[in-house]
Formats: sequence, structure tokens, C-alpha cells
Amino acid sequence: MKLFIPLIGSAISLGIGGILLFSIVPFILSIGTIIAVSLFLISAYLIYKDVKIGYYLGFVLSLLAIISSATSTTHDKALLSFGSSFFISILNILMILGFYIFPLTYIILFAKKLKRSLTNK
Repeated sequence: MKLFIPLIGSAISLGIGGILLFSIVPFILSIGTIIAVSLFLISAYLIYKDVKIGYYLGFVLSLLAIISSATSTTHDKALLSFGSSFFISILNILMILGFYIFPLTYIILFAKKLKRSLTNK
């Protein structure tokens, strides 16, 4: 799998979730989502162009996504309400994909790439 694909997956998941929550959450959170999506896409583009900083930016963004969601009481409450409605369930699936699955996939792929590059020297 190309290393930039999980970052695009996170961007898409967070973007769709941000659109669905636009009129529900405070405006500042919508701005934060737009910034996060933009950074994920910029990092994916840099990786696609094989610019080294993009790999590390993707790593930092992925870590921040996991940590920010894991420490968010709002995300915890949302996960506890999984299945309460179709809308909430869709948002939870997008949250799990955007904040956990895709970032963790990126971190694993990045670690494998880093290990390969270190052992080839």
C-alpha cells in the first residue's frame, strides 16, 4: 500500500464527519477540522512527491489524531452512544476510521519504511 493512502483516508473521513457536524458543533471545531483535513492532504501530497518532511508530518499528524481523540471526553461519550441512531453510528464509524484506523495504519507503514531504510544502510 502506498504510504500516502491512509492520510487521504483520514482526510476524507474527517472531512465527511466535519460536514455532517458543521451546524452542530462550535464553529471553532469546524475550523479545526478544515485545518486537520488540509494538513493530512498536504502531507499526503508531499509523500506522493517523495518530500521527506511529508513522511514525518504524516507521522506527527497521525499521532496527534489518535491522542486527541483518545483524550476527548466528547469522543468517549459519542462512542458510548454508538447504535443509538443511524446518524450517530455513521459519525462514530467516521471517527474510528479518521482518528484511529487510518492514522494507526499510517504509523505502522511508516515504521516499516523507516526500519527498511535503516537496515539498508
